[in-house]
Amino acid sequence: MTSASPVVLVGNALAVMVAATQMARRRRRVTIVNGTGNWGGHFSRMNVGGTWYDAGMVTYEFTSFSAQAAPAEVSTYDPRVRSDVGRFCDVVRAFVSAYQQTRAIDTPRMFVGGKVLDDLIIANALTSLRSLPFAELMERELASLPEPGPVHASLKRQSGAFELIDLESASRANHGSTFHEQLIEPFCRKLLGISSRDVLARYHRVGWLPLFYPETLLSYMRGGEQRIPPTEFSYPIRSQVGSLTEHLRNEILTSPYITVITERPNRVEQDANGLTLHLANGSSLESKRMAWSFALGDLLRAVNHGDSAQSYEKCSVALVFIRIDRSALMRTESVALIVDPQFAVFRVTNQTACSGDQGEIASLVVELNPDVIASHGDPDREDVLVTRVKAELVALGWVDDITDIAIAGLKVLSNALMLPTIRNRDAHSIEEDAAIAAAPMIRRIGPASGFFTSSLNDQIVQGLKFDREEEEWF
Repeated sequence: MTSASPVVLVGNALAVMVAATQMARRRRRVTIVNGTGNWGGHFSRMNVGGTWYDAGMVTYEFTSFSAQAAPAEVSTYDPRVRSDVGRFCDVVRAFVSAYQQTRAIDTPRMFVGGKVLDDLIIANALTSLRSLPFAELMERELASLPEPGPVHASLKRQSGAFELIDLESASRANHGSTFHEQLIEPFCRKLLGISSRDVLARYHRVGWLPLFYPETLLSYMRGGEQRIPPTEFSYPIRSQVGSLTEHLRNEILTSPYITVITERPNRVEQDANGLTLHLANGSSLESKRMAWSFALGDLLRAVNHGDSAQSYEKCSVALVFIRIDRSALMRTESVALIVDPQFAVFRVTNQTACSGDQGEIASLVVELNPDVIASHGDPDREDVLVTRVKAELVALGWVDDITDIAIAGLKVLSNALMLPTIRNRDAHSIEEDAAIAAAPMIRRIGPASGFFTSSLNDQIVQGLKFDREEEEWF
C-alpha cells in the first residue's frame, strides 16, 4: 500500500519532534516514521524502580559566550560550524519555557587532589585556580609558556590547526604541563577511556574538557578579575529535562496534523517526482520533502550506498541510579566531577538538588566508564560496577555507611558514545560527502546533521530551522 505526505520526518530524534510540532501549529501536515518505540533518544527520561531520572548530567545551557541571534535568524544556523548553536541560547530558552519552568542549579563542584572546589572543567569557575594543590607550579609554568601561535585557544573556531592537532598538544600549549597532567588528562581517560592525545582539539568539549586562554589563567592567578563568566546550567523545577520529550510526544500523538507510522524505514527511492520511502512492513510513503535523523550509515544503506558506511571508535558508559534518604546524605552538590584518578566514577548528579525538590529522598545518577574498569583488571560485571560505586560514594563522603545507598537500577550502554578522534572525524566526512551526493533531496537533522551536532540545544535549533524553511517552501 502506498500513501503520500507533503513532509516526512524519519527517526525519533528531538529535532524531529520539534520540527513536527512547530509545523503542526501552523496547520501543516507532516508524517513521522518512527519504529523505535522511543521518543527523544538520549534526551528522554527513564523510570527506574518507580522514580524518574535523566540519563546522567542532562541540563540546559541558556547562556553562551556568543552574541545572541534573533529568533528570525535561526535559518542561519550552520551545523558545519563548530558551536554555532551558541548564538541561539535565547531561542532555546524561549522554546523550553513554553513547556517547563526551570531554575539555575548551583555551580558544579570538582574533586581534585583530595580537595573539593568549584568546578573548572565544565563550569569555568576560575575561583578554584588559586586553591589547586599545584597552583604555584602552574603559575610558574604559565608565566614561562611560549606564544601558542596558531593553536592559541582563541583561534579554535577559525584556525585550521585545530582540525589537525590533538587536544594534549593544544592543552599543553595553552595551559602548561601541570594543569594538563593534573586535570585534563585524568578526566579525559576516565570519561572517554582514551588519552587526550587521541582527541581532536576542536572537539574538546565533547569530553567536557576546557581549553582556556593562557592569559586568562595567568591573569586570574595573579589577582586579576575573572574575565569569563562561569557557565550556568539550568534544570526543570521538580521535574526532569526528559519530560520535555514527553510534552512533545503528547503533542505529536494528539495533533490532527501529524501522522505517526510505527514502522522502520527500509529503503528510499528518488526520482524527478520526489521520494518514496519503503517500510519494513512492505508499505511505502511518497513525499516531496524528507528529513532523516537516524545515523548517516543507515541513510546510505537506505539509498543503496551502504558501501560508504563507516565504522567508528566508541566508548561505553554505565549509569547507576541511586536513592538516598536525605537525612543520611552528607553531600548536597547538584553536580560533582571526580577528577582524582583513584576513583572510577567521573560524575555524580543529584537530580533532586538540581530540580529544587525538598523531598525526603534524593535521586542521584552516578556515571563511570565500564571499559576503564576493565582496563584496570577488574571485571566489568554489573555486580562489580555497583559494588565499586557504593564504595566510592562512601570514600567521597556522600554517605557514612554503604547501607544508606539504595540502588534503583543500572544501565550499561556499551559502545554507545562516538569518540572525538581524528579517525572518527574523517570517517564521518566520508559518510557525509557520500550522503550529500547520494541523497541530495533528503535533509539531515539530529544525529545525521553533522559531526557532534546533536546536543540538546543543537537539536532544538535544528527542528526550529527546519520548520522555518518549510514555512518558506510552502
